[in-house]
Order: sequence, then structure tokens, then C-alpha cells
Amino acid sequence: MEQSKIQGENQQESRLWWLGGIIDGEGCITITHHRLHKGKLQETLLFSPQIIIVNTNKKIINYCEEILRENNLSFYISYISAKKELNYKEKWSVKIVGIKRCVRALNLISKYLIGKKEEAELVKIFCEERLRRNIGRMQNGRKYGRNEPYNDTDFKIIMRIAEIHNRNPQRLYAEIGDYKKKLPNKIKSDLRRNP
Repeated sequence: MEQSKIQGENQQESRLWWLGGIIDGEGCITITHHRLHKGKLQETLLFSPQIIIVNTNKKIINYCEEILRENNLSFYISYISAKKELNYKEKWSVKIVGIKRCVRALNLISKYLIGKKEEAELVKIFCEERLRRNIGRMQNGRKYGRNEPYNDTDFKIIMRIAEIHNRNPQRLYAEIGDYKKKLPNKIKSDLRRNP
């Protein structure tokens, strides 16, 4: 028996609500940071948006994978083995990493989130602003290159995400301060004019 278009849409909608619930309960929407070229002249910070679902039940991970594939969303799956001496079970994580991937995923799933709606909105704004300020070159209809340096608006979003996740912001404050000190003066003045 063939499924009607309405039944198919309702099923898709309920699957997205399920995924939203899993992200609310077992997931994380965040912006991670890394220091690149630590201790060298080109040392800088890299902030990376991520949507992560971690679970010890492989069936849940498989269902997440199925829904993400149906919606043409890019993701990675990693396996973390059990550590019996620490009483850790084996687990899997599904990760959507990067500005373009996260904004695409959040455009689809944000309306299905309840508990992590604020994080989703903040990460989405961060991604959209970073894409808008891309100073790369066009090639074959796609924009390649790098983004402008992070500005105060970016840092406010990053710090709010850290607060939501109850992270100790002291190290992050220090690293952001170091990043700002290393910016050339012209970029600093541009950032003050265009936050």
C-alpha cells in the first residue's frame, strides 16, 4: 500500500521532532575553541560550531544517522570504546561540525528544539554572521577563503554559549584577550567601527 504525501510529511515531521528531542536530551549545541600554532608568531584562535549527540545505544545513533541522511545533512560518527576500569560503557557520537554544516542543520531542526533552543539560535547567528563576513574569493559559484577576524559580537555569543554550558570562562577570557592583542591595529579599528 502506497503512502500518501500527507502521511509521508507527517512521518518526516515526527522524525524531526524525535531528533529534536534526542538533541535536547542527549545532545550538545556549542562552539568549541582551539589554539592554532601555539607559541608561534601565527598563533590564533579557531572557533568551531558543533552539534553533537552522544549515546551508548547504537540503535539511537543509527536512527539519528538515518534521519540526517534523509535530510542530506553532513555528519561524522565516532566510536569510543568502553573503559571498564573507569566503569564507562562503549558509546558513539554523531557530530555535525563547521559553519556551513551547522547553519544548514540548524535551519532544519531549530524549530524542533525546546531545551536547547537558545544555544541553537546563538550558534545559528554566529554561523550566519561568519558566512556573511567571509572575505574569500568566488570560484565556480562557491565562495572559498577565510573569514574576517572575530569581533565583539562573535565573542559575546561565544561567551554566552560558555555560560549556558557552565564552563569556567577564565581561560576563554584570557585567550580572547590574547587574540585581540595580536590583531593588527587596522583590523582592531575596523572591528570597533563594524562590530
